[in-house]
Amino acid sequence: MRALANFIMRGRVQAAVVAIAGSWFPLISPATVALVTLRRGSLDGSMILLWAMLPALAALWISNLGPLMPVVTFAGLLVTYLAAQLLRSSNSWPSTMMGVIALSCLLALLTAMAIPDPVADITRALGDMFAQMQAEAPEGTAILAPSENFVVGLIAYVVAVSSLLSVLLGRWWQALLYNPGGLQAEFHSLRLSPVQALACFAALLYCWLQGGDYRIWASVFGLPLVLVGVAIVHYAVKARAMGVQWLILFYLGLLLVSPLTALLAIMAVMDTWIDFRSRIKVRLDKSAGE
Repeated sequence: MRALANFIMRGRVQAAVVAIAGSWFPLISPATVALVTLRRGSLDGSMILLWAMLPALAALWISNLGPLMPVVTFAGLLVTYLAAQLLRSSNSWPSTMMGVIALSCLLALLTAMAIPDPVADITRALGDMFAQMQAEAPEGTAILAPSENFVVGLIAYVVAVSSLLSVLLGRWWQALLYNPGGLQAEFHSLRLSPVQALACFAALLYCWLQGGDYRIWASVFGLPLVLVGVAIVHYAVKARAMGVQWLILFYLGLLLVSPLTALLAIMAVMDTWIDFRSRIKVRLDKSAGE
């Protein structure tokens, strides 16, 4: 990864090549946009953004699957670029995360307005998968196609997750080259303000209580809380020198045990007042002094 980041920062041509070729691999293309924007500013970042959009533009021109997927790709790249700009200017991960959520929701709604029937488009794109699910389902079970509310929420979720991960990857590359250990320090100290935490939690809770297709929106608004919860776990593991195997077990649990995500969100809200990391540090200092 360090070699790739070093290649990207050699010049605009190298960055453009990775931005185009990286579209075949998860996160590489938007992370390239993020790295260039974080290090060199908005002008260079915007130029690499345009190169990164070329594969999606080509897919929009030649693909018969409809415009939804390329448009979502455009949205993800744009949000990543704007988030990297915000992080560069503010140096604040909480503000960047809130900006990503707001922009992702806005662009998802604009996508639904720009594409006459996003439900039909995504159903057509996923037609084979739905057909296979229906064929494998027990007799008498109907696999319902997604509603428009679900599709718009899914777009917002995909854009938000990909953008946050891309900015994190770009920031990690930047730290590898110019500030070793910088991302770890930033991530371990990640903490929302009370207003930010309560706003995310209130939106998450409202959407969850609505049930049905609204629960995908709960996942969108809960992303900053979950990321803060993950940061607390990372800090605890590092502070206690527990070893990377505990993080592996944690991420496996996160994938397999759904309630763990809710616990992380609740922990992130509580952290705005309790400050778990300070308490962990105090306990460790006391133990070291005994």
